[in-house]
Amino acid sequence: MKNLLFKPTISLVLSLSIFLVGCLKDKGFQNYQYGINDPDTQPPGVGFPLSSSAKYTVGLDAGTPTLQQVKNVFFINILGPTPPKADVTVKVKLNDALRTAYNTANGTSIVAFPASLYNIPTLDVVIPAGSMNGTVPINVPTTVPMDPSSSYGLGLTIESVSGGYTIAENMKNLFLEFTLKNKYDGNYKLEINQQGWAAYGITSDNNFYTWPSNSDGTSLFLITGGPTSVRMFDDWGFGDFIQVGIGGNPAASYTGFGATAPRFTFNTATDELVNVSNDAPDDGRGRRFRTDPTVTPPAGNYYDPVAKKIYATYIFSQNGRPDMRIRAILTYRGPRP
Repeated sequence: MKNLLFKPTISLVLSLSIFLVGCLKDKGFQNYQYGINDPDTQPPGVGFPLSSSAKYTVGLDAGTPTLQQVKNVFFINILGPTPPKADVTVKVKLNDALRTAYNTANGTSIVAFPASLYNIPTLDVVIPAGSMNGTVPINVPTTVPMDPSSSYGLGLTIESVSGGYTIAENMKNLFLEFTLKNKYDGNYKLEINQQGWAAYGITSDNNFYTWPSNSDGTSLFLITGGPTSVRMFDDWGFGDFIQVGIGGNPAASYTGFGATAPRFTFNTATDELVNVSNDAPDDGRGRRFRTDPTVTPPAGNYYDPVAKKIYATYIFSQNGRPDMRIRAILTYRGPRP
């Protein structure tokens, strides 16, 4: 758990860019659980930082017949302490076996991304001298032919690298899922109430607290995670997929919970929130979410399409602790950048 020490107040587009620069904020990488096991004694390596997830989902804006969408978010990073002194060229290949393997392992039916719907200008990715990363540019000229009920998979594998660098075996594959942004995707105002973890420093009074916003009005994003789900992303404090919260009794800080990445899944026909789950790998604490079964629409756990509000009540569990009950009111502010 990390605190952002700012006193809270009580509250009674067509492109996506994600920047990963410098060192990764990735505990598993820093502890050498994957990547180059010991960069002090082995040659520095390269790898996809997003490969720590079995699948990375990108939501595309619907109905763009002519405007090209450029998704420069698929980074290849130098896995070492210093940037290269000369350009490093990383050759990448398409690998549809990653899609079929994911479908087999997870019982999903992600279809192959038709070559007519995207283009990759080059599969030779250059990491410039002095830089720690390069990107694979993937262009989607139009989303009109895409089926909103389907998701499309694209597998990438690092094939070779110049300059004596090593390919990190467990960071060489990246499986991407492309789907049209669903109706829950956007930039939201979050009002949150928590109950049950006062003994652990988490605010547990009867008030709702508003998560802060940046100067441009961005705050907390719900990012498409598939045709029927969105993932919570904090753009204000952590810049990561994370469950945020309020700390202190009385309230005194903004906080976030490690090893959490909430996913909200809806019945798109009824707008009922049918599941809240945790996408983050278990770090040993067994942190998980579930919807509160005592709360059903219209009392809660649904999306109101007129007010553009999501009312969510869910349970946060952890080994050795009582459950924490979270109530969240998410009010749509507009499309996220």
